[in-house]
Formats: sequence, C-alpha cells, structure tokens
Amino acid sequence: MKLQDISLTLPHKPSATLRISALFPGTSSPDFADSPDIAALPPSSTLLVFLNGLILPRSSWSEAISRFLRIRNKQRRSSTSSNASSSSPSNTGPKAGTGTVSKNGNGNNASAAVGETCENGILPEIPNILAYDRFGQGASSPDPSDPDPAVDDTPYGHTPEDVVDDFHQLLLLVSRQFLSRRDLKELDVVIVANSIGCPLARLYNARYYPDVRVVGYLFLDSMMANSDFVSVFPDPDAPGFDPGKDLKEGVDEEGLRWTRRMFRDKFHPRVGNPERLDRRGLRGLLPWADRPKLRLPGEGEGSEDDGRDGDDGKKQDKAKKESTRTTTKRITRLRVIVIGHDWDVFAEHNEKVCSFSFPFPFPSHCPNYLPPSTRQTVLLTPSPPSTFTGPNVHPQSCHQRVHEPSLAAV
Repeated sequence: MKLQDISLTLPHKPSATLRISALFPGTSSPDFADSPDIAALPPSSTLLVFLNGLILPRSSWSEAISRFLRIRNKQRRSSTSSNASSSSPSNTGPKAGTGTVSKNGNGNNASAAVGETCENGILPEIPNILAYDRFGQGASSPDPSDPDPAVDDTPYGHTPEDVVDDFHQLLLLVSRQFLSRRDLKELDVVIVANSIGCPLARLYNARYYPDVRVVGYLFLDSMMANSDFVSVFPDPDAPGFDPGKDLKEGVDEEGLRWTRRMFRDKFHPRVGNPERLDRRGLRGLLPWADRPKLRLPGEGEGSEDDGRDGDDGKKQDKAKKESTRTTTKRITRLRVIVIGHDWDVFAEHNEKVCSFSFPFPFPSHCPNYLPPSTRQTVLLTPSPPSTFTGPNVHPQSCHQRVHEPSLAAV
C-alpha cells in the first residue's frame, strides 16, 4: 500500500497549491486514483491526519505511516483467517459477535475503528490517511497572504489562526471531493501531531468545534506554546538571581548565559522560519498548557444522558441505532496520547550532533530547567468519556517522529 502524492487548491487561496500524500480506501475520483488493492477496500469513516512540526515536511511521516499500514494489514489477515476458521463446516455457525467477511472485506458487522484491535473477529479497517505540507513548507506553495519577499523581506507572514483555517478548508475539500461526505462531521478525525503541530491541533479544536468530530489526538514532542524559550532559564544578571537556588548541579553562570543566548537566537517566537509562520502571538492564543480543555464530539448533540425521555426520546434513540447499524463503526470515546522524548538521550545526542532536531548542541543541563508542560497536558481533557494516556517518556528515544516511527505507528 502506497500513499498518492497530489496537489490541491483551496477555494479561499486559489493562486497557491498544497501538496498532500493520501490514501482513501474504497473511493473513486477522477482527481485521485488509488492503487487497485486500496480501491477494493471498504470505505472508512475515519480520517487519520498528520500535522507537521516547524522543520520537517510531510515526507518525514512516511516510515510511521508505512509501519502503521503493515500492522493493520497483519491484523486484517489474522482476523480474516480467524473468521474463516470459525465459519468452517466443523462449526455450527459464526461465533456470537464476529459476523462474516466477504472477499472484498465487507461483513455484517461494522469494521473496527482506527487504533482498535481485531477483537471478536471484527475486521480492522484501513482508515483514510492524509499528510500535507502547510503553505510555505515542503513542496507546497508559499502562502499567498504573506508579504511579497521581493518587496518586504520580513520573516513574518501568516499566523497560527491562518494555519488552522487552511487546515479546516483542506479537510472540507478532502471530505467532499474524495470521500463523498456532505458534512465533515460524518468523519471521525484522528490527529497525529508533532512539535508545533500539537498547539495547532489544540487551536483547531478551540476554533472549529463542533464543526468537526476530532475523536483522537497523538501529541509527539509537543512544543511549549506558552513560553518564549528563554525565560525558563534563570538570568544570572538579573537582580534577584540566587546562585544557591538557580544554579543546578554542574551548571555555572556562564553556562546559563550561553544557553539563554542560544535559545533566544534559535527559538524565541520573534525568530523567523522558512515557512514564515509568525509565532509571536502563539503565547497569547494558548497561555496555559492545560487550558482550554479539548472539547468532545457529541457534547450537546443529544446523547443517552441528555435528558430526553418519553416516547419521542426512545424513538430517536431507536432511529439512531438503526441508522448506524449498517454503517462503519463510529468512535465514541475521545482519546489523547502524549509522548515525549527521553531528555537525557535527547541532550546526549544533540551535544554530539547538531541535527535537524536541534540547531545547536543541546546542553545536558537544559532538562533540569524546562517546565513540566507535558505533565499539565493531562488536564486538557475532561473526565470520561475521554481517555488520556501520558505523558509518556519513551526510554532511549530522541526524536519521536523520525527516530521512533513505531511509536506513531502503533
């Protein structure tokens, strides 16, 4: 299975193109031709979307996506074999809850949602998959709303709000043009985000709920959206500096000065980037690591405990169950998973090698000063029906997206 690479034009920015890599099982469109093995799969109601960080383009997700597809194919083969065995002549019939599976993968049970195992013989589905380069990134065009660099060489252009607006327009276009969905809410969207993609996903939830059903988040190495990256380190030249309290083990004042200078030059929100994404206002948009809460799909839409009673409520519930009985399985529990790198390994790696993941040698003392932002992310979700996992620090890992693609895959 291989994703197809195509260019798209968003209706509100017709002079520029976005480059995407995608896989849309069981669909056919004159603008998008999946391979026969993908086109023969049953359609999915799940859309798995990957949000880039600030440095790496969509191609950096390739290995994680490939591993995910290999895992899912293995699950499908295992489930198909299990169902074939249970429906053999030696059995009186299919086991309760397993259903039967035809040659094209369809059955009388809904296919399993992304992230679920093939329990009870339900055939796991291959979800729709979308990765893309934002405007100004990778193979996509520069953002047409940015100043002309020939006239204005400012490093600042579009804002985080512009990015999430573009993202929403992209989802609308994909859902209608390729997935034949009249309403974006007919899809269960799962967002896998890296670095600045994590706060962008949070902004998207705050800005576009309830127009889209985002039912899952995987945050990998989320950046500190509410920090200038400099003030987290004590200023040895400030009047209130206390060496006894502010100097961690193995750190001297000159080391702090150097670290503050490097972080100011490389990571301060005023520092530009090739994408021309203006980060200066991000702290104002997301001033807390644990707020605003991620809002859940279905809130206020009439659930089992929404206060409806009497015959009308029962009829609506019955109609709802009947309408979903023949469709693919919908995800009903929001899941948020947060994974961070092993700080010691990250520091050790980047002290030796200045790589794409860190543009200068990362001092080993830095983790002692960085705030526990990822721990606060646990408070982003309300109580059940949501499920939160994390923050998980994966041992011996450096850069999750590239060095540990299996984490995103599973």
